[in-house]
Amino acid sequence: MPIDLNSPLPHPENPWDARFGFFWYNDQEIFHDSEDDLNRKAESMAHAGINHVITFSCTHFRWSFRRHWELLTNVLAKIVRACHRYGIYVTEHHSSHLTFNPLDEGDDEYMDRILHVRGSSRQSWAYLRYDCDADPIIIDGKSLSSFRQIDGRTGKWARSNYRGWCLCFNNPDYRRAYLSYLETLYQIGIDGIMTDDVQWFGEGHACACTHCRQRFREKTGAELPPPGRDWEYWHGNYEEPSFRAWLDFKLRSNEDFHRSVKEHYESLGRRLLRPNYVSHALNNNPTSYSLETLPHLDWIFQESCFSSIIRYCWADWALETMHRFAVGRRRNIPAMNMFYPDRSDSMRFCWGLAQSWGVSYLATPEGKSMNQYEKTLRDFERRHARLLRNPVRIAQIGFYDSRWNRELYQHVNSRSLRAMKSWMMACYMNCIPFDLFQKEELNWLSAYKIIVLNEIAILSEEEIVEFRRFVANGGTLVWSGNSGSLDESGESRRADSLSKLWDTPHFKNKADGAATQTIPIQRGKLILAAIDFAVGDVERCHNADRWQPYEFKVPFAPLGESDLQARRQAVEFLATLLAEDANFKIENCPGGVIVTAFIAEDSKSLVVHLVNASETLNVRAESKVGHSDLIPFPSHAGKPAINIEVKLHGHLSELRLSRATLYSLHQWEGVPLEIKANASTVSLTIDPRLIEDYALVEIG
Repeated sequence: MPIDLNSPLPHPENPWDARFGFFWYNDQEIFHDSEDDLNRKAESMAHAGINHVITFSCTHFRWSFRRHWELLTNVLAKIVRACHRYGIYVTEHHSSHLTFNPLDEGDDEYMDRILHVRGSSRQSWAYLRYDCDADPIIIDGKSLSSFRQIDGRTGKWARSNYRGWCLCFNNPDYRRAYLSYLETLYQIGIDGIMTDDVQWFGEGHACACTHCRQRFREKTGAELPPPGRDWEYWHGNYEEPSFRAWLDFKLRSNEDFHRSVKEHYESLGRRLLRPNYVSHALNNNPTSYSLETLPHLDWIFQESCFSSIIRYCWADWALETMHRFAVGRRRNIPAMNMFYPDRSDSMRFCWGLAQSWGVSYLATPEGKSMNQYEKTLRDFERRHARLLRNPVRIAQIGFYDSRWNRELYQHVNSRSLRAMKSWMMACYMNCIPFDLFQKEELNWLSAYKIIVLNEIAILSEEEIVEFRRFVANGGTLVWSGNSGSLDESGESRRADSLSKLWDTPHFKNKADGAATQTIPIQRGKLILAAIDFAVGDVERCHNADRWQPYEFKVPFAPLGESDLQARRQAVEFLATLLAEDANFKIENCPGGVIVTAFIAEDSKSLVVHLVNASETLNVRAESKVGHSDLIPFPSHAGKPAINIEVKLHGHLSELRLSRATLYSLHQWEGVPLEIKANASTVSLTIDPRLIEDYALVEIG
C-alpha cells in the first residue's frame, strides 16, 4: 500500500533505532526551494542514515512571524512530504512563547545577527520590525501583549534572556491561541511536536500576572506579594513557605501546559512523538524548566549549546549527560546529546563522546548540513547497534540526584552540586565507572557498592530509610555536609530527628572542614564527611559568542593546583573504599584518553569506549581560545599497551567472556585483542596507536 505523504508515518517500533538530524528551513527553503529541491535534501539525509528529523528555522521565535504563519505552514507541509517520501519522521520544533522585541540599537543588532547565522535577514520578512512593536488582536478581542508574562518586581512585562517579551502559560487566551496554531500543523501530517522554551523569565521573577496570581491562590491558599519592596523581601526567601510553594507552582504550571498540548492532540485522534531537551539540569532552575516529569516524552536529550566551544566544554557536557542517561533509563526512553560541530574533526569528536556516554548522537552546524560527513558515523552505528543501543552501566559508585534538592535548596549550586560535580569529574577523568540515579530508582540501590550524598539537604523519611537499609545490607554510604537537614517540604528538621532515623545516638552532620567519621551499621558503614572534603572546581564550560560576524575568542581558564589536589584526594578516597572489589581497572591509559564501559542491551557483551581527548585542555592560562581550535587527536603510537581488567562479580557475574575485538572508523572489520579470561576475571591489552579518535571494544 503506498504511503500517504501528507499523513504521519506509522509509529516507530523501537525508539532506540532513531537516528536524528535537523532539517533547517531558512530563506533558501522558504522562498526559493522547489519540491524537487526539498526532496533532494530529504534524500541526502536518508542517504546519511538519518531517519528522524527535528525541524529548525530562522523563524524559531514563531510569534514574531505570526504574519507569515500560513507561508511557513505551507513550506513545512512540503518538507513533511519530502521526508515521508524517504521514510523520515518529522518533528516540528519552534519556540512556544519567545518573541523578538528590540528596545534599543543593541537589541536590533542581536536580532540581525541571529537571523544572519540562520541564513536570513529582516529584509526577507515584510513588516518584521514593525511587528516587533505592534500589538495585534490575536483571539476574541485579546491582544498579543495581554499574553505576556509579568515581572513580579515591577508589575510590568517580563523580559526574556533573548531580548524580547515572553508569553504566559497560565493565560487561558494564550493557550487557546497557541493550541489553535498547533492544530494547523497537525493537519499537514507532522509526526511529532516539540514546543520549545516552556520557561518563566524576568530573571526568575515571572510570572505574576492576574492569571498566575489567581491560580496560585487556588492551588496553595497563599497570595503572591505586590510589586516593589514586598516582592523583593519575599523573593528568594527560602524560609518562607509561600516562596517555596511558588517555585513548585511554576514547575507544575509548566507540566500542566505540556499536558494540555498532549490532551489537545489526543482529542484530535493524534499520537505525536515528543522529544525534548535542556542544556543544563544540574543547577538550580530559575526559569522552572520542566523536563524530567513531562507527561509524555519519547526521547530526552541535552543541548551542548551553540556558543560553547566543543574542544574545551566536553567534560562539562559529560556530567550533564549522566543526568539525561538517568532520566532516560528510569523512563525507559533513549537519551541523546545534541551538538553543534561544523567540521569533520569536531563532528567525529562529538559523535565519539556520545557513544562513550551511552547516548544517541544528534548534531547540526546551525543552519547548515554536514550530511557528507555523517554517513560513515551512522553506518558504524547501524553495524554495531547491538552494542550501542540501550546500554547498562557497570558502575559501583552511585551519586544521588535529588530534584527536590535542586529546586528547593537555597545553597544547591554553591554546596550540593559543586561537591557532586567535583567528585563525579574526579571519577570521569580517571576512568572510574560511576552513575547518577534518582528517587524513582531507590529500589535499585543494591546495584552499587558505594553511594554518595553530596549535601542532599532535602530528604524525606522514606529516602533516609532506604539509604539506611542499603547500609545495613552491606553498602557504604558517604553522607556529606547538611544532608537530611530539611524535610521534603524544605522545613528544618529537629536536631535529634536524624539520630532517630539512623538509630544512631549522637548522630551529627559534619561541619565544613571537619574530618570524616566512619560509623559501622550492621553489615555496612556510614561515612560522615564535610561538604568541602576533597572538593574543588571542575573544568569550566568556555563559551564564545557564535552569533558574531567574526570569530570571538575568550581567555582559557585551567584548573588551579588546589582543584587538582582535591581531585586526587577524591580519587584516592573512593579507590580506598572500592579496594580490591573494584570491578573495572585500567593501567597505562594515555593522558586524556577517556574510557567508559557498559553491558550491552542483550547482556551478552561488555562494551568499552575509548575517546582520544588528549591535549584538548592543554592550554596555558589566559590564552585566547575559540571555535576554530581543532581537536588535536594526537597519536599514541609507541606508548605502553593499555591494560584493562574486569572482575566478573555483582551484576557482571552472568557474563561469559572469552574474546575481544576493537572497532573504529579506521578499523572497520575489527582488530582482535589479546585477552585472558576465566570465570572471575577478564584482562586484555590494547595497542594505544589504535585509539586515533574513537574506538569501540567488544568483549564477548
